[in-house]
Amino acid sequence: MASWDPGQYARFAGPRLRPAADLVARLPDRAFRAGLDLGCGGGQLTALLAARFPGLALTGVDNSPDMLAVAAKKMPEAVFRAGDIGDVALGAGFDLIASNAAFHWLENHRDILADLMAGLPADGVLAVQMPRNHAAPSHTLLAETVAEPRFAARLSGVQGIRPVEAAETYASLLLDAGAGEVDAWETTYIHALAPAPGSHPVLEWVKGTALRPYLDALDEDAAADFTAAFREKLAAAYPVRADGGVLFPFRRVFFVATRRP
Repeated sequence: MASWDPGQYARFAGPRLRPAADLVARLPDRAFRAGLDLGCGGGQLTALLAARFPGLALTGVDNSPDMLAVAAKKMPEAVFRAGDIGDVALGAGFDLIASNAAFHWLENHRDILADLMAGLPADGVLAVQMPRNHAAPSHTLLAETVAEPRFAARLSGVQGIRPVEAAETYASLLLDAGAGEVDAWETTYIHALAPAPGSHPVLEWVKGTALRPYLDALDEDAAADFTAAFREKLAAAYPVRADGGVLFPFRRVFFVATRRP
């Protein structure tokens, strides 16, 4: 399991929160009995749900003790607990299940999403956002670095993020699983990343997410070599602007699915 650094993740709190806000904005305007945030991290999506639905009983589940501690401090009125978001049984008793940037870590996320949809009560809602940037240089160059002979053996078997499919694929999947209505879409955000002296802005972004499992699998010296090699590739793919920053396109897929009555 990758270790999560809440501080590193929070360096880009604004750009990371925007997709969660866009997801919550598309939720139906109705009363829910109980809400579940799967892969809640530091409680960013949980807080948005609380603001949109005041008084809603909310539970957040994550596998990072550090992130859960941040979430619990931010929202003492919610329940936060450790768990595996791949455990479909977690959805029992909730009529709103939401997730922001979590399911792309699971190889079988399509099956899990279908099971969560099928398990919702009538008119229950499943709302999910996942990054779909695996074809971008930030991710292809990471895979290229992992495959270099000096790193490949030590990183064999490390589980990174999984490719995410087009919005229409998930819409079809969820309709087949019992959804009566699906709102699915994709958005490419153009993030203007601030300068990162001594590093590269895109490297600092992925340090908080996609890069974590690989750095965790290497000793300190090897991790430094890996980071340097990856940084060199990123610098060629994402030129630094005159102001020291970088424009970073990032594509994401969303869906809000409502269970048939």
